[in-house]
Amino acid sequence: MTANISLESVKQGRVSDGVREQITNLILAGELKVGDRLPTENELARQLGVSKVPVREAMISLQQMGLLTSRRGAGGGVFVCEPSPEPVGEALTLMLRLGQASIADLTQARLIIEPHVARQAAQLATAQDVARLEETITQYQQVVEQDLPRSIHDLDFHLALADACGNPVLNLISRALVPLLYTNVRGRRLPPEHRNLGIDGHIEIFEAVRRGDPLKAQEAMARHVTQMATFWK
Repeated sequence: MTANISLESVKQGRVSDGVREQITNLILAGELKVGDRLPTENELARQLGVSKVPVREAMISLQQMGLLTSRRGAGGGVFVCEPSPEPVGEALTLMLRLGQASIADLTQARLIIEPHVARQAAQLATAQDVARLEETITQYQQVVEQDLPRSIHDLDFHLALADACGNPVLNLISRALVPLLYTNVRGRRLPPEHRNLGIDGHIEIFEAVRRGDPLKAQEAMARHVTQMATFWK
């Protein structure tokens, strides 16, 4: 069902900016909620007293910001979405590819964020979180034992930890940072001994989280990130 919203005509400034600001304010005020479908471009343009071009520009901008998402097919349209790490991850990926940031910069950022994520997880992880962390270790061990190519399983542990940390901001930042290493070094193949060291690091962090030892979890994560970074130089 399309959301019933009230918009004002844009009379000054850059029209697309005015459209974007009004829709953003409606989301922030809770008048547009996650899952709500926006009116069509034609209807928005009519309410705002503008052409469809600035409306389309505003919609694209809001999708790039991660506030809206577009769905095709029956029942499709433009919808308000949950906050997503994708825009941040895309911006960081572009920085890496343009040489405006390096793997070393990524590692430094991870060393600031991930040890604190592990510390929080050790304090707040539920039994379900602990079981999920253990499962990611088992899955990655199977990948390494079978000498299969590098897979997303070695990242699942870090993403599960981010979910367990209880802080939505740390979670979102982690989900933007951690997959970058996978996407930017996935062409490199680590020897089994290095992959096993990665698993050992996960186990050490896991045991600290399972025991509810924040300091040990924080220290173990710092060691793990630092150690694995030496393999990507």
